[in-house]
Amino acid sequence: MRGFWVRLDAAWRELRSHQRFPPAVEALLGEAVTASLLLAATLKFEGTLTLQLAGDGRVNLLVAQCTHEFAVRAVARFDEGIDGPVPFRQLVGDGRLSVTIEAEERASRYQGIVALQGASLAACLENYFATSEQLPTHMALAADASSTGGVLLQKLPAASSQGEALAAVSQDVWEALQPRLATLDGALLRRGSAEQVLQQVCGEYDCRLFQGAPVRFACRCSQDRVAGLLRSLGSEEMRSILAEQGAVTVTCEFCGRPYRFDAIDVERLFAQGANPEAPHSLN
Repeated sequence: MRGFWVRLDAAWRELRSHQRFPPAVEALLGEAVTASLLLAATLKFEGTLTLQLAGDGRVNLLVAQCTHEFAVRAVARFDEGIDGPVPFRQLVGDGRLSVTIEAEERASRYQGIVALQGASLAACLENYFATSEQLPTHMALAADASSTGGVLLQKLPAASSQGEALAAVSQDVWEALQPRLATLDGALLRRGSAEQVLQQVCGEYDCRLFQGAPVRFACRCSQDRVAGLLRSLGSEEMRSILAEQGAVTVTCEFCGRPYRFDAIDVERLFAQGANPEAPHSLN
């Protein structure tokens, strides 16, 4: 068996520094970000993994992205007026869960799509692994405003040289660990160390704990990319917006960071020698 553990604090708070979510949506988004990291940790790739939930519930779209270097960003689209605890099924409704892996080498792309089935995001992801990967997998996820945490356990295929006796032992251990993972305390997941969580799940078994890797928040938006987008609109359009609003403000749809351009900034955009390259979208 193999497992992965994640805990986020500073990166999770920075991800939301320009956005505000109701507590129920915030917790779901935190679980999704944590899950994207756990999924990326199971792979050997260079690129981006995108976890997306799309349904007819009160959160109609949620996207969490993680690179092979564990840089994360996320966004959620939800109904106004969400207040207090909201059950997971009511939040997401009926829809689909997709995992997309875009590898940098050879520009390859893989996507797995399953229905949103389960009473939690962890249960939906377990269904994804059972359906798309045929790999026994169990997860535990927890998130609040200050931190998130998660664990993923997988039972690897038995080697033919193991024999039936060892395979049976492996199955017994796998079945013993599942209820422990299911009853992990959310506070321990969010605030405990890897050693503490490991002790809680499989304390009496022989385990090897490997060195971890740092996680950081990183969005692709930047002042230069926004400037290029504004140049693509043309000077006439930009000056019209200035005359009406006094400044041009662009907000990144992914991280919520605002970029403000006043009259002087706009004139610089179209000054002679300005960079002519202009992306038509931010993503």
